[in-house]
Amino acid sequence: METSPSNISDMTLQLGAYQAAIDAKLQDFKARNFTAGFWQKQADLWVQDAEAQQSLRSFMGWLRVAETMLPRVGEIEEFAREVKAAGFQHVVVMGMGGSTMTPIVFRQAFQQGPDALPLSVLDTTNPGTVREIEESVPLAQTLFVVASKSGTTAEPLAFGDYFYARLKEIKGDKAGENFVAITDPGSKFVTQATEEGYRRIFLNFAEVGGRFSALSYFGLVPAALYGIDIKTLLERAIDMMRATGSEGDVEQNPGLELGVALGVLAQQGRDKLTLVVPDTISDFGLWLEQLVAESTGKEGKGIMPLAGDPLNGPEVYGQDRVFVYVGFENQPDEQNRQKVAALQAAGHPVVTILMRDALDLGAEFFRWEVATAIATAVLEINPFDQPNVQAAKTATDQLMKVVVEKGSLPEESTPVLQENGLAYYTNVSGGNAVEVLRAFFGQSKPGNFLCIQAYLQESEALNQELQEVRSLVQQHMHIATASGYGPRFLHSTGQYHKGGPDNGLFLQITTDHAQDLPLPGRPYTFGTFQNAQAAGDLKALQDYNRRTLRVHLGSAGEAQGVSTLLTALREALA
Repeated sequence: METSPSNISDMTLQLGAYQAAIDAKLQDFKARNFTAGFWQKQADLWVQDAEAQQSLRSFMGWLRVAETMLPRVGEIEEFAREVKAAGFQHVVVMGMGGSTMTPIVFRQAFQQGPDALPLSVLDTTNPGTVREIEESVPLAQTLFVVASKSGTTAEPLAFGDYFYARLKEIKGDKAGENFVAITDPGSKFVTQATEEGYRRIFLNFAEVGGRFSALSYFGLVPAALYGIDIKTLLERAIDMMRATGSEGDVEQNPGLELGVALGVLAQQGRDKLTLVVPDTISDFGLWLEQLVAESTGKEGKGIMPLAGDPLNGPEVYGQDRVFVYVGFENQPDEQNRQKVAALQAAGHPVVTILMRDALDLGAEFFRWEVATAIATAVLEINPFDQPNVQAAKTATDQLMKVVVEKGSLPEESTPVLQENGLAYYTNVSGGNAVEVLRAFFGQSKPGNFLCIQAYLQESEALNQELQEVRSLVQQHMHIATASGYGPRFLHSTGQYHKGGPDNGLFLQITTDHAQDLPLPGRPYTFGTFQNAQAAGDLKALQDYNRRTLRVHLGSAGEAQGVSTLLTALREALA
């Protein structure tokens, strides 16, 4: 089934045996005038509880944010020119979740503009990464964008405080000239940024939630600084708005058709949304993971988005998949497309979206926001809350109180095994690492997935090792795999891990921080902060009775430690 007005990216849905059920739900939605109700923020399309309906209506400002931002393009572009003229040479965007996912996608998908600035993104408390960013930029000529919707998120505030202290050493009372805030009106962060003399404070919109903020200041300010044509980006998003009914009923609604398909497929067990993309937009998966997982993963329901799951032949996949290919019309990407065609021929539902160029990402952000909101209407849940994210935050906060009072994290429980410098913490047992791993993965059932949670310093070498773990598990266990760096995934897929169905096996990997960094004004370090986040998330998972295995690499070092784990895993799954 093709559903593409001429002015937006082409989308084809090949849904096979599920087409009839999806058509029936589409007819049901059309009979209820769903599209008109959607644009009128009719909350009973999702939930029936009055309090939840009020909450839902209050977060639907994203529907028209592209139209709101279009008249502000001149202001944003003028700011980018001012920054360049002031002698800045680099931009670092610092935040978590929705505040940084879009800049990460833009930096990869676009080339830096000719009169623009190179862009880095900091979204981890790992001290090695913080140090790496610090050493890679000219501090005095770097603009630091501190992005936090609530203004209370611990990580961006820590990043801002750290680099502000560093700039104060260099520029004294003029340190604030190197800082920009993006936050909501009325947040405490506005007061701090004002007192510290920030160059600019961009006030976003309270009625636009973080994961729906791609087309607001959070996405557009970094994009303009990087030299992206944000006017065309927004105009294409507005084309997609119109295609989904913003100006009245439409014959074919690409957001409705995608959203209903994903919702019905999830209800029928096809709840692993497997994204396939060319390398040039692989980070689009990070953005999609947060949007879909946080919006749908609650009340024991949900759609699990998978970015970077190795793409193979039909024989390694269960009946829990829907494959979505997002690529470009003019880029062959033959290997991926052939594999996806083989999966479709084998009976897996497949969605194909072909963009004209990277500027179509504006439209795709909007298509997927609409589709995700509509999938939650099929599932009858509120897409705009994240009730289980707080569990990990609360556990982390409690641990940090202990750190403040006693100077260190509480003593750890005893591992079930210590071998080759690695410590294993889990509810299963074994005489050696191979036996522990075999017992842990022996708990897997059809339709489950492995989630690797790496509280480590991201690197290309480590990415390859973690990808090998995913390949091994996929080939031998025939289950889906996900991988995320902590604490990034806590603001992304973490909601699904606790609030979605109990179908995950969670492999947490932690390490000692040999090269730690102090945090200004706090009695703890970045390393202690990251360790507390890992421990807090593990406790939250265990409180929800999830199947967990923590492997602490200790003094083995990250690359060597994961290599040792891989060796044991190969034998365990053989």
